[in-house]
Amino acid sequence: MATIKDIAEKAKVSLSTVSLIINGKASERKISRETEERVLKIMREMNYIPNISAKTMRSGATPEYILALFCSFDFRNTMMTRLLYGIQNMIDQNRDRIKVIIYPYQSGHLAKEHSHFSGSEFHAAIIANADAKDLNYLKKHQFVMPIILYNRLLENYPSVNVNDNEIGRIAAMHLYEQDYRRPAIVTSTQTFPGASHRNKAFKEELKKLGIDIPKEFVYVIGPSVRDGAKFAQQLLADADSLASLPDSFWCFSDSIALGLLNALSAHNIKIPDDIGIISVGSIESMFARYNYPSLTVIDIPIEKMGEGCYQFIKESRQTVVQQIGGVFYETKLCVRDSTNRKGDTTESIL
Repeated sequence: MATIKDIAEKAKVSLSTVSLIINGKASERKISRETEERVLKIMREMNYIPNISAKTMRSGATPEYILALFCSFDFRNTMMTRLLYGIQNMIDQNRDRIKVIIYPYQSGHLAKEHSHFSGSEFHAAIIANADAKDLNYLKKHQFVMPIILYNRLLENYPSVNVNDNEIGRIAAMHLYEQDYRRPAIVTSTQTFPGASHRNKAFKEELKKLGIDIPKEFVYVIGPSVRDGAKFAQQLLADADSLASLPDSFWCFSDSIALGLLNALSAHNIKIPDDIGIISVGSIESMFARYNYPSLTVIDIPIEKMGEGCYQFIKESRQTVVQQIGGVFYETKLCVRDSTNRKGDTTESIL
């Protein structure tokens, strides 16, 4: 196994220089970017594994490997639970001695967590919920440990993804096939780049079918179930008649959709005859399936994506050259009561 001394000799720098770079203090101690990149490159080539501090590695229960999960615990809490389930499933299957540390952070503020990426706390990291600022931070830095991105694409980083354009296209085609002709979009104030791609693909697919979505049919609300319910109540209060409302809604999340669905049903709106609702499925699937009426979703295979993240970790431990690039997972259209005008109860993979 390579040591700091091996790295220093090959890079032709001092031990202290290597140590400062490992601990993320290169810029603070005015080590040139060129030197930092050269040392980090040599570390990866020599498969250098940082020596995690004694405080972290407790005697008697020392894990072979420490994995960090950076995620935002907000409206995406359930999604992160599903991701962790997939990671844990792989750890159990492989009987690996791995410790998972969770680092909560605010999307857009990953740079504030820079000190954690020194190499002294964990061996690899999974970054979830990154926004454009976070991706820019990752793009500008190199790290000793492997970093895997969840549902984000970035050059030189391995990632697990779904096809956001395909999700929007599937939603549009489904509503059209169920004879909805006045669809609306309900997106959120708390969003991410993929959501914009989904909405754009949704609108473009409908335009091909001869349907333009007017600006007034694009609604931006909060991300919670409560926000969805309040939106529905306000929508009904402001409407001159049922005919003036959209006949269907494509929702940013199933949290919003469930609030919208239940509030409309409580006001005697007939679902799916009067109004249909479809959303991305990211929370636990039983909530959408066993709601009344049940909610049509395009389910994101988050557990499988968690397993995919772990597979990248596994490969990085077994080879010097880490696999780079995005892996894409199929999404599942689950047709349920909220859009099912034609009695099609099948849940098929598209």
